Amino acid sequence: MRRCISILVDSERLAPSRSPSGRRKTATGIVLAHCARHPIAYNRCMGELHVKYLSAGFIGLLAFGCASSAGSSPDNSVESGLSGTAFGQPFTVRDTLLVHPQSWKSASAPGSTAILLTDTPNLCAQITSRKTTAPGRLVIVALEQSAADGSLVDLDPGQFTDQGQGTPLSHYGEVFLGDVDVQCHYSKLFTDQSSIQVTAAGPKSSPVSLTLDVHFTSGDSLKGSISATTECDETAVDTYLNSSPICG
Repeated sequence: MRRCISILVDSERLAPSRSPSGRRKTATGIVLAHCARHPIAYNRCMGELHVKYLSAGFIGLLAFGCASSAGSSPDNSVESGLSGTAFGQPFTVRDTLLVHPQSWKSASAPGSTAILLTDTPNLCAQITSRKTTAPGRLVIVALEQSAADGSLVDLDPGQFTDQGQGTPLSHYGEVFLGDVDVQCHYSKLFTDQSSIQVTAAGPKSSPVSLTLDVHFTSGDSLKGSISATTECDETAVDTYLNSSPICG
């Protein structure tokens, strides 16, 4: 809110114009000059002109300033406390999705759970449009809990390891790291050390909260807490996870 107010107040930098003599005029200058001719009704004049000149010209910029401020924080990952590096650079979460793929090649059966975290905004829109934002990096936390017959069931709180995927009574968890460069080339990293603790899981594995501490073969590492609730179209998610990126 303070940033939006400062944008409105700092009008000289936002709306310069020039007089016939060539001297630059500003919205602030217009207001002061006009009000100087009406000293008796100064306060009323200032108020009216402030609305007249500033609201018409700056509402769009004010809205843009507010949107930009909001956009600087993660879109769906307000509760994400993840920190570390990915492909040698600090990783800042901009968007988070909770998905349940039905035909993901990396899952042992339909109905697994995955949390997708990206450093680019609007991940679901990227998935449904099949237009990946590049450059960008993606963290995938894959989770599976198996019943005694080997079928997948809803997640329960507990430790998930990268061993025993698809076996009865297993609690499987793995983290993958993907990167799309400016030429839309895709690279993927795997962990060599992994610790995933599901701390809370709702019905049908939604929402999901967890902590993780993982180290990748590249030397990168990620650590912290994640809470995911926002979902996306399952068919589009399957296509996205099983296909090479298409950048747009």
